[in-house]
Amino acid sequence: MNPISRRRRLPAGLWAVWAWLMVALGGVSIGAGIVGGILAPSIVLDVVSFWPLVAIPLVAAVFLWRRHSPKAGALPPLLLIAIVALAVGLHLLGWSKLPSAAADLIGPPTQGETVSLTISLPGPLAVDAGDAPLYTVKLDRAGGSLGVPEALERSADGALSIDIAQRDGGRWFRTKGWLLKLARRPVWNLRFTSPQLDADLRELAIDSLTVVGSGTVFLGPSPATVTVTGALTLDVAPGASVEVHGSATVPPGWEPTDDGYRSPGTGSPISVSVTEGSQLVIKEL
Repeated sequence: MNPISRRRRLPAGLWAVWAWLMVALGGVSIGAGIVGGILAPSIVLDVVSFWPLVAIPLVAAVFLWRRHSPKAGALPPLLLIAIVALAVGLHLLGWSKLPSAAADLIGPPTQGETVSLTISLPGPLAVDAGDAPLYTVKLDRAGGSLGVPEALERSADGALSIDIAQRDGGRWFRTKGWLLKLARRPVWNLRFTSPQLDADLRELAIDSLTVVGSGTVFLGPSPATVTVTGALTLDVAPGASVEVHGSATVPPGWEPTDDGYRSPGTGSPISVSVTEGSQLVIKEL
């Protein structure tokens, strides 16, 4: 073989080797992420679900091989890397069409004037307002030891009560935490139990809220009854009327009372009860 032609083919061969090494490195990185708890095991299901797209690099390889192109060996692994990257990206974004979304919990359409919801999770829980349906619970796509959500719904005299707890998700569905979204329309009676709560309730109508655990809660100015057991930071709107019953750290200018504090705001108050031994810090947004 002509030495010159050999030197011309060598770079293409190196590109192919490098590309296949990148495919292997990607697979090892995903596996290490799962073992290290960075990625949820369900990412494997999502990547495998893209197997029909593997036909693209195969067709490209056959086409280039028939044209005697030296790049034929490098293109299939590069396309495969792109497919895997697409699957991983959609997995991290929580695309609802992927197999990993099968463990997400979707509630019924918005219904009733008042809804009571209790959720208990021994891990991070994020809460936010959303549109229909009445509620959704999505798994964090980061890896962890938590299971999947399961809901028990009961209706009596037109009032809906929902209890959400975790159950074993098996080998594939293990997560770091949950994201709960609640519809804006009904009036909510909420009870959250979590060691790491991050709840933004400013767009929700809250009648009562009980928090057991620790974290941060954002409340709007509407009157509500709040009970705190644990260590909580409560953020309220400036000028909101708040009455605190129990020990708490409050913003400057709040008036001490016989059993707590009162904000300078007027109107129907947010009544906050702090159980003995709990720690509450109130901030104004």
